[in-house]
Amino acid sequence: MADLASCWDEIDKMLAVQFGEIQGSFGRSKTVLEHKYKNIKMMRELEGYVSRRALKFIYDELKRSKTFAFDKEDCGCVQKTLYGLPCACIIAMKSNQKVASCLG
Repeated sequence: MADLASCWDEIDKMLAVQFGEIQGSFGRSKTVLEHKYKNIKMMRELEGYVSRRALKFIYDELKRSKTFAFDKEDCGCVQKTLYGLPCACIIAMKSNQKVASCLG
């Protein structure tokens, strides 16, 4: 048991340490690209801009976008709604636009 001021100081110190750990962890996650992403241009271009967790979400949506012809209605846009990340229908649309521009 202690007074409010000393408790507040201890909580403040604890939060400062946690914040430093979170910043360090996030910094490391942005700078380390997993081997499975090295051969995918889109994933390499995201390196250093998003966290490893975001890369995993995007990678999963990339794989999902290639499984069948995607319509916006089929997607559900969960990644875009929850995390603000590109979902499978957006990735499929961008890929189709790139292919069309290369062919035309």
